[in-house]
Amino acid sequence: MRKNHVILLLLFGGLSLLQSCGSGQEKITTPQELVSDGQLVSLPIDSQTSNVSDGLVPFQDENGSWLFNVNHTNNEIQLYDLESKKMEKRMVFDMEGPEGVDYISGIHVQSLDSIFLFGYPTRNLHLTDTSGRINAKHKYQPPLSYLAAFVHNSHYIYTPILSGNKLLVNTKFEGDMRTIADDTLASKSLSYTIDLKSSEVNLLPMTWPKGYNASGSKLLEFSMASDGEKLVYSLVADHNLYHTDLKGNLIKTVDAKSQYVEQSFPSFNEATDRFNTMKYVFASDRYERILYDEYRGVYYRFVFPKVEVQNEEEINQLRRFPRKFAVMILDKDLNVLGETLMPENTYYPGNSFVSKDGLFISISHPDNPKNEEDLMSFEVFKLKELK
Repeated sequence: MRKNHVILLLLFGGLSLLQSCGSGQEKITTPQELVSDGQLVSLPIDSQTSNVSDGLVPFQDENGSWLFNVNHTNNEIQLYDLESKKMEKRMVFDMEGPEGVDYISGIHVQSLDSIFLFGYPTRNLHLTDTSGRINAKHKYQPPLSYLAAFVHNSHYIYTPILSGNKLLVNTKFEGDMRTIADDTLASKSLSYTIDLKSSEVNLLPMTWPKGYNASGSKLLEFSMASDGEKLVYSLVADHNLYHTDLKGNLIKTVDAKSQYVEQSFPSFNEATDRFNTMKYVFASDRYERILYDEYRGVYYRFVFPKVEVQNEEEINQLRRFPRKFAVMILDKDLNVLGETLMPENTYYPGNSFVSKDGLFISISHPDNPKNEEDLMSFEVFKLKELK
């Protein structure tokens, strides 16, 4: 009898361990914070590669954990093995000629054999693999009054979604963000799909929310994340998160305000000269990227609280290296589980990504004493339940 009891304990203990290590199957609903033991993951880089990446894309498959690095300087993509911490491949692409792809603004990794290259503002969409060969070229015309697919892997990021032959991408529209009326803005879609066979494009019904510009014109940037079943849109000057289905139909709006920003957002109307415009863009309250953690079933929303600046030199520093930021933790239903304020002048949040080991955030901030120019280094943050 005791033997059977031990077997049952081992069986259920093993099942419990599998659940705790699963890919976000266990729903996290308790208060959380992000913690780190200070250990770094460092990738050696060469003299032609900056340790501040133009875009990072993680990818996990049965062969390991990978990190793609977009290097605009050489119009190349580098592939790193996160386990061995070595560069495995580099794929340099011509900008002109029969194999030319123009300027690569961003990439989407569907698999190691299916990597999409996006040009911007050009309308070029190429398909390659880790050999660097161009396997397909897709031509498309954006919807009337909209721009080419906007994919940038370090700036208000999102992951394009391939469903059958249709690729869902985010977009921007033609027009002046300083003067657009709120009613007009509320008619502008955030995304469209590209049919890779027919080149047909279709706008999604999700638009800028009515009232976004009611108190004055604001920045028109946004990020999007998906758990594979729904989309979540996070707008730069909006506390709300917008939950839609994969076709862009709004399911619900969730108030997800950060504790570190004011209730109301400033507008362009308050910026009357160059200095104040730059101050508005780089030093005011805002939300930037939102990431989905498929391994733990949570979202991370990056928040940038207002900072005081006195001159353009300080603003120029903020353009690339934010002084302070916080990371909100939300469950799959977009309930806020916690928020961690990061130490100032320590990290570069534009180079952050999720892997099976946790949330990686770059330490390539010029004021961080651990920052080394020949290493692309990350601190790994993990969830910790608050008692």
